[in-house]
Amino acid sequence: MHSSFDALSSFDKINLASAFLQAVVASSFAAVQHGVAAHFDRPAMRALARFWRLLAAAAILNILSSWAGAVWNNKELSRAINTVVVALLAAGVPYIQLATDALASTDRPRRRTIRNALVWAASALVLHAAGAFGFGAALPTLRVVAVSFSRVLKLAVLTVPAQIAWTAFGRAHQHKRALRLLAIGCSALAMRQAIAVVLGFRVGMPDLPFAAVVAAITIEVLAIMLFGVMSLLATTAEELAVAQRQSDVLARAEARLASGERMESLGRLAAGVAHDFNNVLQVVRLASGSLRPTLADGNDRAILDDVDGATNHGAALVSQLLTFARQQPQDATCFDACDRLRSLTPILQRVAGKHVDLTMSISDDAAIILMDPAQFEQVAINLVSNARDAIPDTGRIGVRLDVVLSGDDACKRGNVPPGDYARLTVEDNGHGIPDEIRGRIFEPFFTTKESGHGSGLGLPMVHGIVRRAAGSIVVESTQGSGTRFDVYLPALEILRTRSDDAPKASKTPTPPVHVAAVGE
Repeated sequence: MHSSFDALSSFDKINLASAFLQAVVASSFAAVQHGVAAHFDRPAMRALARFWRLLAAAAILNILSSWAGAVWNNKELSRAINTVVVALLAAGVPYIQLATDALASTDRPRRRTIRNALVWAASALVLHAAGAFGFGAALPTLRVVAVSFSRVLKLAVLTVPAQIAWTAFGRAHQHKRALRLLAIGCSALAMRQAIAVVLGFRVGMPDLPFAAVVAAITIEVLAIMLFGVMSLLATTAEELAVAQRQSDVLARAEARLASGERMESLGRLAAGVAHDFNNVLQVVRLASGSLRPTLADGNDRAILDDVDGATNHGAALVSQLLTFARQQPQDATCFDACDRLRSLTPILQRVAGKHVDLTMSISDDAAIILMDPAQFEQVAINLVSNARDAIPDTGRIGVRLDVVLSGDDACKRGNVPPGDYARLTVEDNGHGIPDEIRGRIFEPFFTTKESGHGSGLGLPMVHGIVRRAAGSIVVESTQGSGTRFDVYLPALEILRTRSDDAPKASKTPTPPVHVAAVGE
């Protein structure tokens, strides 16, 4: 065995030694990659593990091909086995594509990877068999031609994964570091095969020095080791990125939970303060009422009128506190939101003020909703009041009420659940909401108004009312251009005014609560 190996040419020595070492390295990395994929079960890891299994199988068969050609001197058998090797390498191309797709995008397309792998393998099998056996039969004395064709075809097959990886790296919006590592590893495989092509031109030429043989074998083995290390680093980067995303999601969930607990505590505090304050107001009202019959002076009566006005204002504040704290009694009834808003138009015009151009647009359809009518009015009044305060001097406010049917594009805004809705829209051209506070607008007692000009309960009260009505709020705002609030209230029934539209009753269950604020 030793003497027969020494008698081989340097070309065959490089083939055999490199094939043995590559098979060992490829099998080792395939086992490691399979273990990593089985443990973490990530898409890119699974795809790379399958590619490594094909690469290891090709490396093992390459030993038989080299042995058949060099030791057994059976060139036909060597070409046949080498044809299968090329087919296995080609079958791995779709798995590299699958791995790069999984790394480059969260929207992973469903690919028929097995079918594509079979197509690649069959194409490479036919092409290699035709070329290798064709050149071998036509030029039996020029072994270099068949060998060079086989190696160039392998180079072409191994260049495709490198091109796929670099393209994915260029267009990716995530995992760019992992894709760069994978692209470098695939390029190393292609470079290793390029060296093999150059060495293939030396078939039949004088032997290389021993140092050159060792160097060639070392470079080929190091190249495949580099690919192994890079693929493992790529899958590690994928796992780290997934862990970071999960950590961010957990942090946001904890922040929402803490915010919910804080708002619940504030609600209980607000309810307690409101009840105590309401008791004080009742005493003031009784005292004022008992004094009024005994006073004849007009100035004294004017003072009592001021006291009554202050107590009424305090009672309104108490009502807001109780609404926010969810302890205000409700009288939920079915009513037409469109008719209700029409009757509220004069009040909204007074709320908007003379310096603001208020436009009303109310659908002719009937949208029957179930909630406290007074609270529906509170939502409209508070949103118009909030819009008025956002306009510094003169401006405009648009109030619109229309119907939105299940499946309309309007339901896709802010992830509003599918269903039939009465949509109340209040839009202004004021200063807008700054990005840094947009996520806090529904927090109780949070206000950007000057001291004494706002309690910070208007929008939280709207939020609470809409949430209890199983509705949704979508907020859009551009600083300097204005703000738009869309309130979606579930409609029990929508009656069309057009004769060609039959009345439609929504039988869908009440949608869950969802509040979306831009930038939140």
